[in-house]
Amino acid sequence: MAVKVNLNLPKSLWTAQDSLTVASDTLAMIKLRTSQGLDADRRPFKGYSTRPLYVAKRGARLTPKGGEPTEDGKSVFYEGGYKQYKHESRRRGAGDSAEVDLVLSGNMMNNLVVKSATAKGFVIGLTQHAQYGYLVNADREFLGLSDQDVDILVNTIDIELRRKL
Repeated sequence: MAVKVNLNLPKSLWTAQDSLTVASDTLAMIKLRTSQGLDADRRPFKGYSTRPLYVAKRGARLTPKGGEPTEDGKSVFYEGGYKQYKHESRRRGAGDSAEVDLVLSGNMMNNLVVKSATAKGFVIGLTQHAQYGYLVNADREFLGLSDQDVDILVNTIDIELRRKL
């Protein structure tokens, strides 16, 4: 489910370009919150699975590193599950995001975009290249706005309207 924001603002003061600007800021807010490991309600995401896992080397979004290679060399076994795979396969350094940040290859967050913006509102969602993100969202809701996000959005629009008056 995409993030849909409906606006009921005076046509003489609010344009599609204004909505696009606010939508872009809202998109950045969602991506930043997600990178901090917080869901749409600003609660930490549940941890990644620790159930043992095999990851095929061919076609993996993130090249498997660490773990135990299988005898045929076509996959890697992770006793600690997806959590171990992600931790050992990612390059992490100072200033990196939370442990659970919904970023593996970067594809899903790179394809989270402003899908439309009119004077009456905007929609933020995933492009056709990352539709699997809606399944991720069902398990770890990142598409949405917390009460704090809505307050920021309302204040931003209020400031912009006052500037125009």
